[in-house]
Amino acid sequence: MRRLVSVAFALATLASPLAAQSHPDFSGKWVLDPKSVEAGGMPAPTSGSLTVAQDPKTVKVESVASSQMGEQKSSMTYNLDGTAAKNTISANGMSMELSSTAKWDDQALAITTTGDMNGQSLTFTERWSLDDGGKVLHMQRDISAGGQSLSMKFTFNKQ
Repeated sequence: MRRLVSVAFALATLASPLAAQSHPDFSGKWVLDPKSVEAGGMPAPTSGSLTVAQDPKTVKVESVASSQMGEQKSSMTYNLDGTAAKNTISANGMSMELSSTAKWDDQALAITTTGDMNGQSLTFTERWSLDDGGKVLHMQRDISAGGQSLSMKFTFNKQ
């Protein structure tokens, strides 16, 4: 009986750190490395930044990007419990209602955003991951709109 208790205690002690593992925290100010951008033939941003605030329930992102098409700003909130978050973005005098769901995929954050642009469905799928001790944010963005697909990759450095 004593051995059984010892083995059970040892297993519980080993399992505790595994149960306590948490997901990465993307909070902070991130600056785009313009040399890292793979834009799939689209005009690549020449500069950009993300300001991310994360708590156990949400990730809030303020983004600014400059390209040949001018400066674009957006503000998005994602729910970390898998429920849809509603966001509105505006660009070039138009606004679009978006619905986003976020979920953890191991240590990466996977975000799927859908919307409608002039009767055409639009889907963004993003995958965020951290590298270099949490100092580098990698973002893979796949876009599907109007029957066409495009992939983009970005690297941001924490400030």
